[in-house]
Amino acid sequence: MSTEAVERRLYNALWWAKVQSAGPLEVDPETPAVAGLTRASSSDGVWLVPTLPTGAGHSVLEELGAPPVPVELPNETARLLAICVACCWTDRSASPWPGGTGTLAQIRSVYAGMRGRAEQPSDMTLIIGSLRRLHATHWLLWDETAGEVRLGPRVVTWSPADLSTLRDLCRHLPDPPAREVADD
Repeated sequence: MSTEAVERRLYNALWWAKVQSAGPLEVDPETPAVAGLTRASSSDGVWLVPTLPTGAGHSVLEELGAPPVPVELPNETARLLAICVACCWTDRSASPWPGGTGTLAQIRSVYAGMRGRAEQPSDMTLIIGSLRRLHATHWLLWDETAGEVRLGPRVVTWSPADLSTLRDLCRHLPDPPAREVADD
């Protein structure tokens, strides 16, 4: 094996180790491509996200260092991800990444509409907890101070079949209210 090939393998292995330990990583736009990692580019930056084999089972994911993340309250977390997709995927005929920015007010409105009842005091706790979990796993980029959310870099891994399912799901969720713009 040539020195160049060995260096390339070491380079790829180093990046895979970084992603396995930290999850998707925001990198300098000049960072060269890495085998097995997808570049998720937006106006804010570039992320490296693992590209996992289609249909990868638990053992394959474990071997790659990317086992499914155990999530507290998985149903609520999945609901919140769907709501955020509905609020942030502004052009459903295009890729969801990078999407638009949604607000906490929009999320709360869609959540209440989806549940078919007025907002309950406990809803906010569930919403914030789910947003934090989804942010920690890079499915969302949640700015808690500003009360804004964007889709995270992991959405670039969704397959065409996933996107079709998500488009259908978004059609069944209540539309988010228009984003309120603060006066300057």
